[in-house]
Amino acid sequence: MNLISQLKTASKKSAKPAAPAIEPPAPTVPDVPAVPASPADDIRDLDALAAMLQQLQARNQQYQTAINALIAARRVVNGWDPKPEPDLIWSVRREVLEAMGDREALAQFDQEHAEKIAAEQAARRAAAQLVLEAPARAKALEEYIVDLAAEMARDVDEVFIHEEMKRVFQPSAERMLTAARAFVQAWQEMRTVESTLKGSLRLAHYSIQGDRNTGYDMTLIGKPNQGDLLPNLIEGLAFSDLAELNRQYHGLDDALARQISQRLKEYGISPGVLYVYHPGAASDERPIYAPDPNPPSKRPQEIPFAAATVVTINN
Repeated sequence: MNLISQLKTASKKSAKPAAPAIEPPAPTVPDVPAVPASPADDIRDLDALAAMLQQLQARNQQYQTAINALIAARRVVNGWDPKPEPDLIWSVRREVLEAMGDREALAQFDQEHAEKIAAEQAARRAAAQLVLEAPARAKALEEYIVDLAAEMARDVDEVFIHEEMKRVFQPSAERMLTAARAFVQAWQEMRTVESTLKGSLRLAHYSIQGDRNTGYDMTLIGKPNQGDLLPNLIEGLAFSDLAELNRQYHGLDDALARQISQRLKEYGISPGVLYVYHPGAASDERPIYAPDPNPPSKRPQEIPFAAATVVTINN
């Protein structure tokens, strides 16, 4: 056996078993926020906001109910409503029998008409009580309205409402920024091409007498109208396409607006105005604003010494 064969044999005998291959760990993919299928998908996690607005809506209804009751009480206090006149037909007849002293007839009358008399007396007491309690009722309603307004002003957190609006609005603003960057880049590219071409292909026209003549208009990009996004002239593009883009720029996406409104309604947030009433300062002695929808008509003020008005009608 030659030297090389001996070395190979020794190498095989002394070789250690190979270690098992360790595969490198698979690279982890970072969590990428899901892109919403529609901007309306950004309307989520509004339970706390909806609870606050629903509470305010309920208090708005309570406030209006209290205002209506206050208007009715003030009408009674001011004598604007006709005084209630309960029906006393059977009560009067009983009083006549009682005055006559005919106990037998009175007993028979009470037996036959007891329910009618009781109903008339109850209506009589209710009518008297309504007029008697009107001032106290108006005062109690005013105190209740002040307390209700204080609760509304205390529990409505407009900072929180604004923060929730910003949270929902931010994804849309970020998408707009991405699109705006692409638009600005394309706009800059287009204007650069126009400027370079106009600078390299300028022609000046003069007469042989030295007068400056007007040459061909080489404008490629017109000037946008005030408030428009794009000019109505961009060579190579149709006027109708540019006008439509400007129209969309000034308008809203009605279909998207309906989708967003539907998502808000699913949380119980309906479109409309909610009112936050404040109790005002303790030193403010003005009455609570509760305009009567049907105030009594006022007779025009008489002017006893005014001259008669002469109206001439020419046929």
